[in-house]
Amino acid sequence: MKNTLVTMMTGLALAATAQAGEDYSAKAPPVPVAEPCLWSWFAGGSGGYVDDIDNDMWTLHIGKEYKCPGSNCSHAIFLEVGWTSWDEGDSVYDYGDTSNPYPNYDLDYDFDVIPITLNYKYECQLTNNLNWYIGAGAGIAISEIDVSVSNGNGNFSDDDSETNFYGHIFAGLVYNFTESFEMFGGVRYLYMDGTDDLLGVDVPGVLDDDFFYELGARWNF
Repeated sequence: MKNTLVTMMTGLALAATAQAGEDYSAKAPPVPVAEPCLWSWFAGGSGGYVDDIDNDMWTLHIGKEYKCPGSNCSHAIFLEVGWTSWDEGDSVYDYGDTSNPYPNYDLDYDFDVIPITLNYKYECQLTNNLNWYIGAGAGIAISEIDVSVSNGNGNFSDDDSETNFYGHIFAGLVYNFTESFEMFGGVRYLYMDGTDDLLGVDVPGVLDDDFFYELGARWNF
């Protein structure tokens, strides 16, 4: 009987020791949840040089960027407003009217142009801080036009406000100084419809078939 009791006590002790060695706190590792793609706001502006009209152009924009965690590329949609001006003089000789004693005309154009566009931009990473981008946009250009014609017979002038189709394509590089601030530089090809005739003079689009070289900055929110 004594041996039986000792044997039972030994068995209980071994069972308790085995149970104490098991770790019931161990659980299966949680499955990681993928971070969602996000839209974020940005705003910025640029300034630069339009080669054909030999003048400055300035822009301001605001939009949203769509990016997924782990991706090196992003998509953006933004609204932009620009401004430029152009003064041009020219001389015309009227070969058609031989009876006109003053066939030489001096023409003077004065334009203020405000392009307003909705744009798409695709951007990808080159290095840690350097990205490249391409994009396109379309909208309208509001033009304030003053045209004057003068010759030996007097001066004539007219002014008008026009709204024409405007579009551009663009490409360039972006340097990220911080997560919230970046600078960019690039080139745009510009297209603008011509305006209506003024005083019988065919006025071309001020920003038609031009290249705009720009440098700008952008803040990300």
